[in-house]
Amino acid sequence: MGSYRIDDGVVDLGGSKLPVPDSVSPEAQAYLSTHPWGEEAQNAPRIPMWHTREFVDPAFQMLNDVALQIWPCEVEDTQVAGVHCHRIRRKNAPVAVGSKAMLNLHGGGFVIGSGALGEAIPIAGETGVEVVAIDYRLAPEHPFPAAIDDIVAVYRAFLDEGYGADDIVLFGTSAGGFLTAMTVMRLKREGLPLPCCCGVFTAGGDVANLGDTFNYMTLAGFYGHIGHEMSDPECERAVFLGGADRDDPIVAPIKGDLSDFPPTLLVTGTRDAVLSSAAMFHRALRRAGREAELYVFEAMPHAHWYAYQLPEAREAIDVMARFFERHLEL
Repeated sequence: MGSYRIDDGVVDLGGSKLPVPDSVSPEAQAYLSTHPWGEEAQNAPRIPMWHTREFVDPAFQMLNDVALQIWPCEVEDTQVAGVHCHRIRRKNAPVAVGSKAMLNLHGGGFVIGSGALGEAIPIAGETGVEVVAIDYRLAPEHPFPAAIDDIVAVYRAFLDEGYGADDIVLFGTSAGGFLTAMTVMRLKREGLPLPCCCGVFTAGGDVANLGDTFNYMTLAGFYGHIGHEMSDPECERAVFLGGADRDDPIVAPIKGDLSDFPPTLLVTGTRDAVLSSAAMFHRALRRAGREAELYVFEAMPHAHWYAYQLPEAREAIDVMARFFERHLEL
């Protein structure tokens, strides 16, 4: 990725120079002045993302611990329909929310992230509703549709337990956001009732075509370690999809019938490589006559709400929580 330094308010990404904007909070300005993947990533060798699990899993756990300091919750390691999950409940949550549930799908490029609760804990803490974070199977060991099979199994289990679909939220970030949309299309195909609403965060409706911002930012060098094209054997999206039909609406919901898609919240940022994907899916949902809200945060990168110290992160989490509460009729 080359050198990385800041000088007079301009970050040098090793050939691409990018000003730090004054249109964001002071905390965000400081955040944007640091290396996007950590200083140790500057000269790290390029390896497939799924080979980094032993290094990133502890980082995800550290993020969980930070979140729990801010939003005190009880976390239970459990199995639902044979799928490993974490149940997250806010301490002293109101009894009235006991009939509601939110199913969370973690990020991690479809190949890492098991046990990551970086958005599940804040949403449980903000709303008081139980969040069940699903540790779906990961690629490349378990390519499509294994992850969706796991998610649908958990969703069916909640319906079998007596939860109404109108009392269930489905949401996720990055890979989890794509899986959210894909799961809805799978539920439609199986004739199951759809959740009351969805959160498709820093994601969109076609994981094989991320659009212009991905192409531009990859070319500009902003995503030197993760900007793999679908033809690259190290591309996590490609190993996840395997031989799946790229035109199947479950694989690419944007290509399917969205006329009954649940109300959907999309959140992204102007420095998110997946901005185009989110914008395209938002427009597709609106063309289909569906309720869809798109929030684009100035200068914020991929999944900026994990940086809890930022006012922009707290604002994003608040937007998510209030959207879910509204559709759960809390």
